[in-house]
Amino acid sequence: MKRLLDHTLRGYGQMLVANNRITGVCVLIGLFILSVEAALMSLGGALLISALASWRAQDDTVLKTGLFSVNGALLGALWLLFPQVPLWAQALTTAIGCTGMAFFFVPLAERMHEKKSPYVLFSLPYVAAAWTAIMALIFFGVHDAELTRGWRALLTNRFEKAEKHFLNTEVSSDMAEAYRCAGLGWSLYRRGDQTGAQTAFSRVLSLKTGVADAYDGLGWSRFRQGRYDDAALAFRRAVALDSFFADSWDGLGWCAMQTGNPEEARRHFTTAALCAPLFADAFTGLAETLPAGAAQDYAKSWSQFLANNLSLTAQFTSSRVLLCWLWFFIGIVWHSRTSALIAIAAVAVCMLGSLWLPVFGDTAFALNIVVIFLALGGHYLRLNLKTFLWTLFVTFALALLWEPLSEALLRLALLPLCLPFNLALLGSIAFFGWLHRKGLRDERIPIDWAASTPAQIRVFLAQKEVADVCWEKLQPADPGTPQPKTGSLQLPAKVDLKVHAE
Repeated sequence: MKRLLDHTLRGYGQMLVANNRITGVCVLIGLFILSVEAALMSLGGALLISALASWRAQDDTVLKTGLFSVNGALLGALWLLFPQVPLWAQALTTAIGCTGMAFFFVPLAERMHEKKSPYVLFSLPYVAAAWTAIMALIFFGVHDAELTRGWRALLTNRFEKAEKHFLNTEVSSDMAEAYRCAGLGWSLYRRGDQTGAQTAFSRVLSLKTGVADAYDGLGWSRFRQGRYDDAALAFRRAVALDSFFADSWDGLGWCAMQTGNPEEARRHFTTAALCAPLFADAFTGLAETLPAGAAQDYAKSWSQFLANNLSLTAQFTSSRVLLCWLWFFIGIVWHSRTSALIAIAAVAVCMLGSLWLPVFGDTAFALNIVVIFLALGGHYLRLNLKTFLWTLFVTFALALLWEPLSEALLRLALLPLCLPFNLALLGSIAFFGWLHRKGLRDERIPIDWAASTPAQIRVFLAQKEVADVCWEKLQPADPGTPQPKTGSLQLPAKVDLKVHAE
């Protein structure tokens, strides 16, 4: 049991490329803050695949770094992106997916370890299992691909296209019908059809009364029609269901402004800003309620900055999500201060890149980039100027490929998930291996070392360089002594170097 928990927690740590139990605990806490239901499903997947992999594997060598547990954890958390899928279907596909990953990929990983392959599967099994699960749900009629396409079109402001997708969606459950009508309602709202939007949102509430998003949409459509009291009633029901719903707190603020209650509006706008610190409209409303002075100027400046530099989706990032990310960062700091600095650099690159391409503001893309920086910044490649420039090149290449890749996969009702990260990791290892074969210094870090912290890896590299110098000095003194081939960082089979993972 102790070993099972160890593998599971290390798997959560590997979400941030950290083979560390405490980091795993921090990640798990962050997931519970984000969604208790998703965290429990993720924990179930991680425990299940850890148990199955331990039974399937010949020994513990390929499991102790948590690189199998992370796949089960990710598969369980996948359903955050598909909340309309029934709970029984989520649990069943997670269990079958974990079983399949353990059966097919554990022998492959053992074979790669036996052959001392420089490559690592990392979360590729998760991507394969997730795509298979989605296709299976579509095949059996549990999930409709049009629903995914519709929400994707809605998030990218293609409202007419989103409406067509939602109208063409065939659903088999009240939950799925509720999400279809919610998407249709927002599409009609954005196109200016407030009556149609209210009909769609009312349909959602007739199927499932606890949908805060439907009350929020109903409130805004009434607000557009000047029905401020009715809108405020809908907004209050939304925040009663989800106290972190910043958009509804913002709506309450504007309703209070329209009815001549600036003090009440200020309280609502302040609450909205606390629930979503990046929400520009909340600060715009707050500035309207403040007296002239420095506070008002600050609120206006911050609102203008957010509106000009962040997409509406990014502005809706709630304090709950930010708190989840904070726990992730605490986990990274616990594992390695070097990794923490690299993560900050990755976030800075995404923020600056969003000024050039909107794709950098996509949360899914940004998470791929942060993990790429962590993996290539001292875990699988040496941390130096050459590898940093290569990481930047990979980042901007993926930024150009993200939209075409997403659109191509969306035609099959699939999402990129963490495929870009895995391709970047494998491609980087292959590229620097090719450079080494051409006579350049090997920038790759052996797989046996990659589970350690960047600081430990630097120590290992320094020890290796000292050993190389000693061999060079001893060789002239004793020509008959064979010198080990250490031009590459891949260690000879005779060398027994114990690496402490933590």
